[in-house]
Amino acid sequence: MTFRIKIILIFLFSTIHIFSQNRRADKEIDKLNCKKNNILNPEELLKIFPYGISEKVILVSYQNHIPGIIGEELQKQLDKFTGQKIDSAELSQFKEIKILETSEIVKIADIIYNYGYKSKPTIYEATKCYFPQNAILFIDKEGKLFSFIELCFGCSQFRTNIDKINLGDECSQKYDMIKEFFKENNILYGTVENAL
Repeated sequence: MTFRIKIILIFLFSTIHIFSQNRRADKEIDKLNCKKNNILNPEELLKIFPYGISEKVILVSYQNHIPGIIGEELQKQLDKFTGQKIDSAELSQFKEIKILETSEIVKIADIIYNYGYKSKPTIYEATKCYFPQNAILFIDKEGKLFSFIELCFGCSQFRTNIDKINLGDECSQKYDMIKEFFKENNILYGTVENAL
């Protein structure tokens, strides 16, 4: 076998190997995509904690009132308001608010709990930033904020005050779906590019 043929064969095998590795990587990344699983019906969604014990579920956006790190003030406000009665004075601290109707609560819970990974992933996405500007507030029968889901759409991360609250499977498009839900409900700050 001539040297030239050996070089061609090495190149060919290398190309096939790289192509095969890329296909495997693409398959693994595809597993992270969202798929609607339709596990829970509307009645079941409305019983999940914290939705099931909330008198009100409110979407909010928050813009810093003083210069500083974006999102830091929101974190402090939510921590301060937790356990406190929330009335118009507290709600006025937020830039935008939307009190959800029952059908809208079902829709956000559907996004959170009925969308999951396309198939079980073996890799996961990671991000470093955290500059939350939005939140979902859960108000009890006494008008107190008992829980929240704080959201950073820029980096697909969240924080809550109660460990058992989550966003279900954090498949690749879930934060985009939640962001679209906020936008549909006229919560634009933190959900559009120019909000920062």
